[in-house]
Amino acid sequence: MASGTLLKCCPVKNTLRYIGKKWSISIIQNLFDGKSRFSEFLEANPELSTKMLSTRLKDLEREGIVRKSVASTSPVTVTYALTEKGRKLNRILYEIAVFSLNDCPREVLRDPARKRESVDALRRRLLVQ
Repeated sequence: MASGTLLKCCPVKNTLRYIGKKWSISIIQNLFDGKSRFSEFLEANPELSTKMLSTRLKDLEREGIVRKSVASTSPVTVTYALTEKGRKLNRILYEIAVFSLNDCPREVLRDPARKRESVDALRRRLLVQ
């Protein structure tokens, strides 16, 4: 593979295309936390507008990160879930969080035991083995 071709397909930039847009990581984290409905995402992210949420969910669905399900109930029920590809982001989010925790300025996380507890909680939350 020519070096010019490799630069056009940078794996880091490719991944950031999925998660680098504003609100994408928050929505993905909400899905890992068990949220699945439009209203739950809005409740968890008070500064997120309905228009932006709709746009991000469509982006994540188009990228194969999120799957939208519509149930023929009355009223219609729409839910969102991570796809297999989306669930694979757990390790990336975990590593980003651990990186951040290592430099966290808050006193509580300077204590090694508290930091370990936080990392363990993240691991459970993101189902990282």
